[in-house]
Amino acid sequence: MTGIAMTQAGMKAPVLAFLPDDDVFPFDALGLLFGKARWLAQQARHVGIEIVDSDERRWAVTGLCPGEAPKKRWWQLGAPAEPVDDIELQPLDPQRFDVTRRRVEAQASALFNEGDEALAQIRSSSTMAALSAACFQITMRAQGRRILAGDPAVRVRRADEVARRALTLFSMVRLSHDVDRSDIMNWLASHGLTQAVSPDEAELLAARRLTEEQRAEAGWTIEGLVALLWALGFIEMPRSDAFADISAIIEIVPPSGDMGVDAFLAAARLRPLPEIAAMSEDYHEALCRARIGYAENPSGADAGLADVAHRRAGALQWIVNPERLLWP
Repeated sequence: MTGIAMTQAGMKAPVLAFLPDDDVFPFDALGLLFGKARWLAQQARHVGIEIVDSDERRWAVTGLCPGEAPKKRWWQLGAPAEPVDDIELQPLDPQRFDVTRRRVEAQASALFNEGDEALAQIRSSSTMAALSAACFQITMRAQGRRILAGDPAVRVRRADEVARRALTLFSMVRLSHDVDRSDIMNWLASHGLTQAVSPDEAELLAARRLTEEQRAEAGWTIEGLVALLWALGFIEMPRSDAFADISAIIEIVPPSGDMGVDAFLAAARLRPLPEIAAMSEDYHEALCRARIGYAENPSGADAGLADVAHRRAGALQWIVNPERLLWP
């Protein structure tokens, strides 16, 4: 090995990773960076990534190298653990923060219109932490912006994956309405949907008795659900200043709807991608307006509307960001 292992480089978070196409990813924790780099390595897309840390140090990813075997606990018996590949880095000349910021701004300027808050946040950043936070706008919105610009190469989630996510969200809504959790878990298992449940949702299903906070969280999933159902063409999107109405959902989504699970999955078709991307941008703007209103009047209705916009925008961004976002 001519370089150094990523786990031994002594990086200081947050860091930015520039992909060969100059796309940029922010990482507030090194563990997230390691995970993303190894994921890209599985697809042979890791070579050429450039990493800049908070101390203005810089490296290029050049390949894989042998890593250390995970340490085994005293109760773990059997053969020794196999080593895990590490990411090989080649040190580069340091890069001043202002140069890093200009690179990010150049990438963002190709995606966002002048006056967009994403550009304003990047330009006003004076620390790597602030720049990393500003880059999150790129992570969340870049793919939608590329779709709106006519890029045909943007990969999105399949309609059946979106439909399965909708079915699990409706299970959370049912849980918030006191449907027996054992019945919900058995229904999910019987239709092969257990793997579609997120870790947070699994925690709600595991609770023997929901707290009021957990019940509210389960109930709020209806806002992400309506966004997915709209994207699949099953319903019209509620107004951004209105909460979701469960009555229309009950008539459509199994097990309460007219269709069974197989028919629901077969009927799922994504709307044209520019429609989904445009709606995602609309809800991002609605979220910004609601946050401003909440800052001016914390006791007003804008707190709830901000949550509505956040969950609907997050659901739509999840559809167009299969390689960037887990379920929000």
